[in-house]
Amino acid sequence: MKITICACSSRTFIDRTEVAKLAASAKQAGMEVTLVNDLCELCENQSEAVHDIAATTIVACHPRAVKSLMAFAGVGDVQSFNLRTRSADEVLEALGVPSPAVSSAATAEWMQQLEAMPRKLGEDAWYPALDKDVCAECGKCLEFCPFGVYEMVDDRIRVVHPQHCKNNCPACARTCPASAIIFPKYDRSPINGGEEQQESAVRLDAKELYAQTLREKLATRKLKLIH
Repeated sequence: MKITICACSSRTFIDRTEVAKLAASAKQAGMEVTLVNDLCELCENQSEAVHDIAATTIVACHPRAVKSLMAFAGVGDVQSFNLRTRSADEVLEALGVPSPAVSSAATAEWMQQLEAMPRKLGEDAWYPALDKDVCAECGKCLEFCPFGVYEMVDDRIRVVHPQHCKNNCPACARTCPASAIIFPKYDRSPINGGEEQQESAVRLDAKELYAQTLREKLATRKLKLIH
């Protein structure tokens, strides 16, 4: 079995100790293990590596988020397991693999790989992924977003310019009546693709949100012109 583990290196949602433990245990159990720095970034860049990853078992964050990310990158259904809210032992059990005792040296080797991965704090891949199983193609996200992230293509909403999204802003997800917009790196469910209702529903004034984000965009542009 081949597994790919996303380290999500620029965030702290996935415990590195658990990543190293899972990688060492899986390798000792005879699996072929690959660590990737940031699955979101690979999907955003439409990397050829995504197709290779799709042929493996993916260990990352919430399965709904992974499915939507891979669909954005043009890949169909994938098998994934959640290391964001589950432990390495729980993932191994879900994989049907007994959790073997691994040496501290073996775990340390994987930890070194994790520590060597680049971190893009505040500049990592942040963009929405759409759950097309529930998206109503209503276009509210397109109407709301002032950054041009969305477009209507063949009568369907698409994330066409993910790099235009404002880092750490999930506002459009709160305007979606179908809760179809997922930000995998958000800290609470259901916006991050999780099933738990951690964030209470909030009534938002879309016009005021639009005005606020537009003001921020213009302020950022002004600063760039000054410097």
